[in-house]
Amino acid sequence: MISQKIALTPQMVKTTLIASAAGAVVVLVLQPEHTSSLPILAAYGLWVTHLFFGSLLFLSGVAGFQRLGWPRPWPTIVSTLLLPILFGCVSMALDYGFGNPEEGEQEAATFLGLLRDEIVAITPASFVIAGALIYLLRGEPSPRDTLVSPVSPDAPKTVALRSLIATAPAHLGDDIIRIHAQDHYVEVVTTQGRSLLSEQFGECVEKLADLDGIHCHRSHWVRLSHVVEIKKKGSAYMCLLSNGDEAPISRRKYAEIKTRMRALVAARVDA
Repeated sequence: MISQKIALTPQMVKTTLIASAAGAVVVLVLQPEHTSSLPILAAYGLWVTHLFFGSLLFLSGVAGFQRLGWPRPWPTIVSTLLLPILFGCVSMALDYGFGNPEEGEQEAATFLGLLRDEIVAITPASFVIAGALIYLLRGEPSPRDTLVSPVSPDAPKTVALRSLIATAPAHLGDDIIRIHAQDHYVEVVTTQGRSLLSEQFGECVEKLADLDGIHCHRSHWVRLSHVVEIKKKGSAYMCLLSNGDEAPISRRKYAEIKTRMRALVAARVDA
């Protein structure tokens, strides 16, 4: 079952589209009868859109139920069971949009009859899509790849940001999440917003030395109390922060940040 948090970020949507485009090639190689009468490009476009929307519907369902606080594995189970119904509606619209309704659909007397037949026809494909996504996103996050920080109202009290970085605008507040270098500027991100400052990144890191943060990458510093998760992304490690941002972790910093995160978690538990 899917154990990680799902968020429909632009990157995930892009990845889903690329995977759908690749999957459509595989489907066409199998020469399905459903699109045998269509020109090759139209058939390819139909399968790409089917796979793309089917995947998005499933991922949206899992993400939505996770946000509602449903415990594992219910977001995955319910999303899988609902997918044929939701995907059936989308599939029927796509088939008619591409001028390729299922044979025999004209014999159905009502819209509900058409929808019922479409749901029955699309159910196997729906379960294949759900199964593929579950496989790709499967697994229990291991302590090696994932650490969760108890970001809560009991997090360490903030220090006045402007007392540390004098050029920080007042509207940013004091609860800093991260900073990172951008050319000759430093972007400061807080719970109230973000701003580019004409500062040296190294000097800012020194000024923030008394906070519970870490210089996790050559051009990134993060506040440990705002790290929600540490996960592996491809061959690299990333910090997922409380505002949804991600920051890279260099390989030489991974062991240190893992140790400090565990110490922070232990301190919260003892408190």
